[in-house]
Amino acid sequence: MAFGHLLMIFIAVLISTTASVCKAENAVSVQTGSSVQLDIQTDKLLPFDTLVWMNHESENIVTFSKKTVETEINNYSVVFNLSTFSLTLKNTKKTDSGLYTAEIFGSNNINVAKYRVSVIDPVDSPVLNWNVTMIAVNSCIVNVSCSGHDRTIREIYHNNNCSQKENISFKIQTLTLYCKEDIVICNYSNPVSWKNNTIQIKHLCTPYQSAQQNDHTIYAQVQHLYADDVCTGVKAEQ
Repeated sequence: MAFGHLLMIFIAVLISTTASVCKAENAVSVQTGSSVQLDIQTDKLLPFDTLVWMNHESENIVTFSKKTVETEINNYSVVFNLSTFSLTLKNTKKTDSGLYTAEIFGSNNINVAKYRVSVIDPVDSPVLNWNVTMIAVNSCIVNVSCSGHDRTIREIYHNNNCSQKENISFKIQTLTLYCKEDIVICNYSNPVSWKNNTIQIKHLCTPYQSAQQNDHTIYAQVQHLYADDVCTGVKAEQ
């Protein structure tokens, strides 16, 4: 009798442990229009009569029972795997965001999967603007602004010292401005996508250096011509 009682306690603990595996929500992010696969979250399923995938409104999406599958909500595009019992949401929309759970029904009713799905649009390309100031013949500073959505980061970089890094995080987006060697990178990202824009500082400073060199050359040529004219005038008077 005592052995039977201990056995019942052991089975109850085992079932409780199996059920508790899925009490925590797994957060999943997916890009709008893409697919996401939701797997059963237990290593080994207990025997069951029916398995049901449900949405956040407790509406049945798929009901699996004795090798038959019923899809009960027509506005979902889903694929159900008969071997692994996973559910794949296809061509996801923003309205597909929410809680998804799987539960088995039989001698015991146990939650075997729980996902918090977020369907997110991809980010737009960030905007990278700059202006250049020469501070010496071979040295310049570049004032840079990196913008994404309604956020902007501003930084100043020297063509011979490029190492600063700035980050702004807001909601699920992250805007980053940093410099590697002489490349300035503006990166805009969220959990499902990222885009960037870049500039090369050396190329920005070179036109200004060339322009200054051209100015000096023109000035030197003008001086030379003026000197020739003066000399020519003196000879004419003699």
